[in-house]
Amino acid sequence: MTTPVPFNVPSLPFQSQELLARARQYRNVAMSLVDIDNGRPNWPKYTLLFHAIELALKAAIVLYGERGVPKPSGPEPANHDLNALYDYAAAYGLIKRQETLNDLPHISELHVIHYARYPQVPVRPVALISQYDDLADQILNDVADALRVV
Repeated sequence: MTTPVPFNVPSLPFQSQELLARARQYRNVAMSLVDIDNGRPNWPKYTLLFHAIELALKAAIVLYGERGVPKPSGPEPANHDLNALYDYAAAYGLIKRQETLNDLPHISELHVIHYARYPQVPVRPVALISQYDDLADQILNDVADALRVV
């Protein structure tokens, strides 16, 4: 039996870049999936998109910390709460867009309760996840822009 060959993942200079790179990986995989599989929502696609947004928002928060920007007042947001992560990143300096404020709550609640990961009684009707492609892309692009600004 042969031993698997280990490989080294090239490290990025900053944690924020690694988080955004990982967010893009999740986003790219989500894009290749269909919304409906065998007559049911394709829940892995939802989970991948939710997580891509979460990682991008965390990248923004880490970025401002890496640059020595003082933390916003108030408690740090809990994991999975996309609304709170967005508000915190915006308080740090991430561009705040009204479209994001309008659309993010629709998926944040589902991500907080892990709706796409575990079967449960619906909290409300669930939209096709591709309706939020533009939202995800805008957040990832805004974070990428913030990374480029020095």
